[in-house]
Amino acid sequence: MFDRTWYLVHISVMLTMCNKCQEPFRRLEGKKIVIAVTASISIYRIPDLARDLVKLGASVTCAMSESSQELVSPEVFKWASGSDPVTSITGRVEHISFFNDPHNTILVIAPATYNILGKMAAGISDEIPSLMFAYAFGHGVPVIVAPAMHEDMLRNPVMVDNIRRLSSLGVSFVSPRIEDEKAKISENISIIDEIYRSFNHGNMDGKKALVISGRSEESLDPVRVISNRSTGTTGYWLARNLYRLGASQVTLIGNTSQALPPYINQIHADSTDDFYRETKAELKSDTYDIVFVPAALSDFSVTKQSRKIESGKELSITLKPRKKLLDAIRMEHKGTLVSFKLDHEGGKFAGQGSKDEYIVFNEIRPEGRTFGDNSAEYKVFGGDGTHEIIANGKEEATWRLILHVAGK
Repeated sequence: MFDRTWYLVHISVMLTMCNKCQEPFRRLEGKKIVIAVTASISIYRIPDLARDLVKLGASVTCAMSESSQELVSPEVFKWASGSDPVTSITGRVEHISFFNDPHNTILVIAPATYNILGKMAAGISDEIPSLMFAYAFGHGVPVIVAPAMHEDMLRNPVMVDNIRRLSSLGVSFVSPRIEDEKAKISENISIIDEIYRSFNHGNMDGKKALVISGRSEESLDPVRVISNRSTGTTGYWLARNLYRLGASQVTLIGNTSQALPPYINQIHADSTDDFYRETKAELKSDTYDIVFVPAALSDFSVTKQSRKIESGKELSITLKPRKKLLDAIRMEHKGTLVSFKLDHEGGKFAGQGSKDEYIVFNEIRPEGRTFGDNSAEYKVFGGDGTHEIIANGKEEATWRLILHVAGK
């Protein structure tokens, strides 16, 4: 039996630490999520997932197979979700009553074993998770599956056919992480982003988006660079929220302080020349509906010394103005363009936007608080005039910005 006492103490300590973190963006308020739990060793990850979803405002219920109850006590899932888990189907016909609002409910099967996926593909419903799927999917409830098994089981041609068949019918899969010859259940953020996407995909459905983000570096010598304080947080949240809102392809050129999930195509760039080269190449090779440019790029170039500059003496550096990346983008990109301006006051940008080009003004604030995941205040010029966005963090601000630009 799983060590329940250790688990509850461990989670309580983690939650205490997170109490100091920023309040989460509760976009799942009013949504119901049923997590069908099967007997994989990855089951230890599911209480954390349930807690994360509850923090985002969702109503969460766990439905456990009989074998999964032998691995982790249902009491742990009750604590994690705040509701009684389903451990048997009773006269309340839980597999039906839980899904009476298909537009605001999602079924997540996690961890999804070889066994449950075989049953789903074959139409077998002989225990709680497969029974939940049988009714929910037939009733129009979105279904998200997070597989977990040995790598060879995932690559078994029978399993490949099962996944292909279920995908063709509309089941969404969150790809596992392949490590140590195991297909490990994906990270929580990947499952959560897929849940967001299922609820919100109509906002950017079919759109291809490019995000150019992060800070650039200008090399002085082989060791030193001139750079800025940008963390790439705005680009990170733009990329994730574009995916959550249904974009068919999201590419990020640049760098971020946070690791991007695997469904974001990242093209790394550090120097300003890297940004120019990679952006031009990407816009020539692909067509994007919308381009966001929150990147903090150097306005100047310097002459790099071939050897490390000696310390201990006065040094003068010549900064030469360089061409703007936005001008190069305008030559290649014919869709919507959203650029970001960081300055002391935004009046100078009033009236500069247009129907297809938006300028997002972000005011410089003291003590470096402009950067990172602090509260965000944007003035957006373009489209139908000036629009103000005041949000508790970049996650919420970029979500609202995307919806504004998309006309939602």
